Amino acid sequence: MQHPATHGNDPYADDYYYQARLAKKAAESRSKHRFCPNKEQPSRSRNSTDSQPHLHVDAKGQISFSSIRRPRPLLEYDPPGFVCNGSGDQKMSEKSLEQEPMLAARITVEDGFYLLLEVDDINRLLQFSQPQDGGVQLRRKRQILLEGMAASLQLVDPLGKSGSSVGLTPKDDIVFLWLVSLPKGRKLISRYLQLLVPGGELARIVCMTIFRHLRFLFGGLPPDLGAAETITALAKTVSACTSGMDLNLLSACLAAVVCSSEQPPLRPLGSPAGDGASVILKSVLERATYLLTDPQAVNSFSMPNPALWQASFDAFFGLLTKYCLSKYDSIMQSLVSPAQSNTELIGSEAARAVSREMPVELLHASLPHTNEHQRKLLLNFAQRSMPVTGFNAHGESSGQINPESIPYNIASKFGGGRKLDKKASIPIISY
Repeated sequence: MQHPATHGNDPYADDYYYQARLAKKAAESRSKHRFCPNKEQPSRSRNSTDSQPHLHVDAKGQISFSSIRRPRPLLEYDPPGFVCNGSGDQKMSEKSLEQEPMLAARITVEDGFYLLLEVDDINRLLQFSQPQDGGVQLRRKRQILLEGMAASLQLVDPLGKSGSSVGLTPKDDIVFLWLVSLPKGRKLISRYLQLLVPGGELARIVCMTIFRHLRFLFGGLPPDLGAAETITALAKTVSACTSGMDLNLLSACLAAVVCSSEQPPLRPLGSPAGDGASVILKSVLERATYLLTDPQAVNSFSMPNPALWQASFDAFFGLLTKYCLSKYDSIMQSLVSPAQSNTELIGSEAARAVSREMPVELLHASLPHTNEHQRKLLLNFAQRSMPVTGFNAHGESSGQINPESIPYNIASKFGGGRKLDKKASIPIISY
């Protein structure tokens, strides 16, 4: 009697981990293994009995509280906000535990993972079974679940339903920020993006939210290795998502960076402080380069808007060059001093500092999208930072040392794939 009550006829539900292991081995050996529910599972309601507090007494008489929403208090005490007046009435000025933002964030994370597991079940049903209606109802349910996930995150679409821009306030993304402050919340967003269609509207809304908060997400790596890995994984997931976007979606994401109130952390790839923002922005620039230069890519996407992309890029390029000039000046000011007279030593220190802090990869990825004025700015910046010990900007021996500049050729960091157009005297990338 106990076995039928605790075991059904669906190995997917009764022995999930073993079936998942068999499916993984089958995928490695390129054999087939049915890994999906026998039938569609009913969705769990947020107001179901599972979400309500209940006590369970085991055989030893121990009481366990299984609900994350109302954990059992470990100690009864009078908190600082506890007030007792003369009539014996007791008042509590502090908010209850259920109203604490971090507990609410953890509850949202647990509900979100449960919802994404339902989406996984639907995907496997569509893969291994043949519904009578061709999977129309399952796909509709899948879309409803994904939209419900976006609603639970309270994501704001800056473009609006009508395509017109909507003003944002600092509190619009507060739920999202609470979630991604948790390592498990970052895992939830990564998994959610993996289940979305890369070129869809939901993916755009999620990515624009991430692009608005690059500083909050990728400003630094926590000391905990596991938490740092969730940040790196999120950056890779967003980068993979942008690889399936068209030019208009890329323009919206890049515009979200420029319109953000936070300065994005523009660091070189491999920076020990974290390079997640640079990885994402570099993928956006390279994807746009591919869409604008590859003939097959141009024909595969409908109605691209190059003017919108160029406007977004121009604003981002201004942000990037302003940051690079400011960073370069701060490096020079920290190295040059009246007591320091060894120019070669200053040059080597400047070279190490620039390679450690300058986002050269972003400058390189930006070159295909620059106009003549922007390329001149880059060329002037490169000439400004070229070695001054015996060579000038044209590669000729000058025989003089300029104490106001530091010997470092930033143009040499752009990579070996460049060539110089003699007519325009600007760097041209050859792919």
